[in-house]
Amino acid sequence: MLFALGSPVAFAGLLVAFVLGLVIRVVAIRLVQRRRVPAGWDVPRRSGGKLVDVRRDVDIFGVVAAVVGGTGWGKKLEDSGMAPAPLRTLLAGPIAVLVASQVAFLAFILVAGPVSLGSLSASSVLRGDLSGGTSVELFLLSLAVGLLCFGLLDLVPLPPLDGWGLLRHAVKRPGTGFQKARYWLEDQNVGIAILLAGMLLPLFRGLPLFLFLLDIVCWPFLLLWG
Repeated sequence: MLFALGSPVAFAGLLVAFVLGLVIRVVAIRLVQRRRVPAGWDVPRRSGGKLVDVRRDVDIFGVVAAVVGGTGWGKKLEDSGMAPAPLRTLLAGPIAVLVASQVAFLAFILVAGPVSLGSLSASSVLRGDLSGGTSVELFLLSLAVGLLCFGLLDLVPLPPLDGWGLLRHAVKRPGTGFQKARYWLEDQNVGIAILLAGMLLPLFRGLPLFLFLLDIVCWPFLLLWG
């Protein structure tokens, strides 16, 4: 978001997108947990019954990534013993955020009318590199792309993202190699280091790795709405 400071409206849209992404993800997870709690699981209630708690649900490294890279992530879902969080719980967060991003895109189209978004890149929006349009249009576009990037990034199979839990569900019989990878990525926080490096260090065409990948993955969504 620091790169978007030159465009206050875009900065505001990205900031709201990140905060909304955190809140929507947590609320979706808590609602699923409270609706059906598997055996051995206990829905956290340290926050006095609140659905969202800053200390419990905000990852400081995710905030750093958002401040510098434009988008970030929330706190890792705690495992139940050696097993990952339930599949439906892991899917609830990113799916809810992605749905919210499509609602934001719809609001943008209703305000701006038919526009061409196919030539726009997600990284340019995350860096506030926008021109033309009214303040409301720029805010809604930044909000929509910010939510879209938050939801897609959360599906990357690296801890502490929900995509890592999904990968662990996919690996039915983890071998020694996977256990070693889990030890380094999860227990030794190498996953967080990779995520931060991939969000902050320029690598492809002057872009960090994950912003470059977000450009590719977000393009079909931009083309759909544009």
